[in-house]
This record gives sequence, C-alpha cells and structure tokens, in this order.
Amino acid sequence: SVRYQHHQLMLTKPFAFVIMPFDVGFQDTYLLGIKPACEDAGYYCERLDEQIFDETMLERIYNQIAKADLVVADLSERNPNVFYETGYAHALGKRVILLTRNPDDIPFDLKHHFHIVYTDGIAGLLISH
Repeated sequence: SVRYQHHQLMLTKPFAFVIMPFDVGFQDTYLLGIKPACEDAGYYCERLDEQIFDETMLERIYNQIAKADLVVADLSERNPNVFYETGYAHALGKRVILLTRNPDDIPFDLKHHFHIVYTDGIAGLLISH
C-alpha cells in the first residue's frame, strides 16, 4: 500500500523536518527549493501540513523535531512560532539550517549560526543549495 511504502521510505532515509510560516507565499520556497534540496542531499523531507497525525499540533511538532536528523527553519517575517520551534530544536542539539528572505529577520542571538539568505527569491535558494 501507499502508506506502507511511505513508512518504509521514512525508515531508510534520514529525516529533514521543515518549520516555516504557514502561508501560501512560502509554498514555492518549500516545494521548489527546500524539499528538492533536501531530497537531493538524501533526506526524506516533510512539513507538518503534509502529515497525518492523531496528537495535537504542538505535540506533533515536538515529536517531529525530536525525530528529525535535520531541521530546516525559515525565519522570514520573524514568525514567533517558527522562532520558538527553532529554539526547541537548538535546545535538543539538532542540526538546524536557518533560511531567510531578509537578513534583518535573523535575530542577533542567531546571527552566529549558519544561515542562508535568499533575497533573490526561489532562484537564489536553488543556487545556494
């Protein structure tokens, strides 16, 4: 079945969990930039809105960050939920890649962490990977 194949894929590849604003303006960034880049690097990649789950949304986010081999966080527009989830990933010692459209959206506390700025839109992100 499709669900079984999906589960098998998750078991055979490292998992990249993506946290970013839930906004249609970020669809291209995720679908054309982040997801293909992760898959090209050998990761199984998902965002929360692609998953089916029984627990609360917050429990699922915590669960997925804890399971992730890599967390990709888009800090564009200074979304407080994304900041909080990024802090949680850092607290767990996860490998985190930070992205932003605007370098001013990276808070002072995080500027020393590796981050990718894609001011040129999705084309800039594709070139970066």
